[in-house]
Amino acid sequence: MAERRAETGEVAPDPNGTTVVRLSELTGILVFVGIFLAILMGAMDGLVVATVLPTISTDLHQSDGVTFVVSAYLISSTISIPMFARLSDISSRRNVFLLGIGIFIVGSALSGLSQNLTELIIFRGMQGFGGGGVFPVAIAMATVLYPPETRAKVTGLLTGSAGLAIVLGPLVGSYIVSVTTWRWVFYINLPFGILAALVLLVAVGPLRPATRGSFDVPGAALLSGWVAALMFALVQVANSGWAWSDPRVVALLGAAALLLALFLWWELHTKEPLLPLRLLRHRVIASSSGTMLFTGVVFSALIAFLSLVVGTVLLHNGPNSESDVRDIIYFLAVPLILGAALSGQILSRLSYRNVVAPGLFVAAVAGFFLAQLSTSTPLWIFEFGFLPVGGLALPLIPLGFGLGLSLAGTTIAVQNEAPPAEVGAAIGLTRFFQSLGGAIGLSLLTVFLTERSQSLTAGATAENAITTGLLAAYNEVFLLLAAAIVIGFAFALFLVGRVPLGRAKPSEAPPTPPPETRDVLASSLEPESEG
Repeated sequence: MAERRAETGEVAPDPNGTTVVRLSELTGILVFVGIFLAILMGAMDGLVVATVLPTISTDLHQSDGVTFVVSAYLISSTISIPMFARLSDISSRRNVFLLGIGIFIVGSALSGLSQNLTELIIFRGMQGFGGGGVFPVAIAMATVLYPPETRAKVTGLLTGSAGLAIVLGPLVGSYIVSVTTWRWVFYINLPFGILAALVLLVAVGPLRPATRGSFDVPGAALLSGWVAALMFALVQVANSGWAWSDPRVVALLGAAALLLALFLWWELHTKEPLLPLRLLRHRVIASSSGTMLFTGVVFSALIAFLSLVVGTVLLHNGPNSESDVRDIIYFLAVPLILGAALSGQILSRLSYRNVVAPGLFVAAVAGFFLAQLSTSTPLWIFEFGFLPVGGLALPLIPLGFGLGLSLAGTTIAVQNEAPPAEVGAAIGLTRFFQSLGGAIGLSLLTVFLTERSQSLTAGATAENAITTGLLAAYNEVFLLLAAAIVIGFAFALFLVGRVPLGRAKPSEAPPTPPPETRDVLASSLEPESEG
């Protein structure tokens, strides 16, 4: 095979006849930026849209069911995560990633053009379906594009985009509706998505696997069926007031249970499953999945409940409530970003367990302190004018930092310990558990909060008594979130291993690169002209 050079790097066979891609430092940076932009775009979307929901409701003249704009995205992304992860393992990782981005930006454009709530919900579902495939395939691409010692740092930065999205999302959403229409909340995704797609299309080859497989169509149908039935029931109980004994809820839950049983049976017996549950026999993947299932509950619910308790209960929607809520979120988000980014650095020196477990322990302790709110709790107390030493802000700092360590640490563990041919599937499996935990946990906690608030404020007429009852209900929710972190911590204790330094897995080992270039995994790459 003749050597081929291009602006994007160098493609040539190594001494063993395996195709090797050598990317320049500049190209490596461009590829990282492209992947980061795509992940950030998807992570920010939900927060930006949540900020402008009241505006959307008013403009479309429909208040009932507007929360489906959020839940449609969440449900469809939960379903699509293992689908895209599996596709990335049996076909071109880059092209599957571009497909997810493409579906997401088309859904964004159509969402912005929606003329009624029904259209918006449908197109948000399309957005979510594409967005669900961005993160697991991006991490799988990073696995084949970076050596182990670099991979941990890159993955830490990529997972830290979730915290950055928390910071930017509310700011972007509120700014857009202050200067233009809510439709630009969706249109703004287009240039970022297109830019990310172009960078990856030009900078890397198709990233094909060494061996091909088949796609599990029955598994995809069963997965879609049971997740949709379960989530629709929970959303209706949480948002529409359906009782648990309502025949519609009972029927939906029964259908979900039946389809789940069929799904599990099929996935355990089919040769090439959509969701490779057999990977749970691998200790690192099993413990990471358990950790991410319960921390997923926390990630999805904490911001929502924190915003509500500060804005509506403590500040009573006062004149500065929006900016104060934003600042409180920063006390959680900034440490989360730092924790995620730092974990990629310290995992080169410590084992997975010695990073993830202590992070979750600190987060759990902080979570219990968070559940001590009262009517006299200040938002923050500063020493020397800048050092937070008390108030609601204080426990949020270690809580965010500990969660950030676990978020990146579990992903890096799975990324390095999964079988090389199934990295995408393994990451998709753990990401699926995280998304499923968030979807189910948020709905269940919302139902719990509603019922406890009504119970604790029943008969109360004085504003202080109502506020006290509401805070008691929120404290119980925060206790449940702290308990979820404790369970995640228990799973993290079963993690083993550490980042392999200075060597790649046998199937990934390229020849030593010259100083100015970097050899990238060869066995899953093909030159663009061959794809």
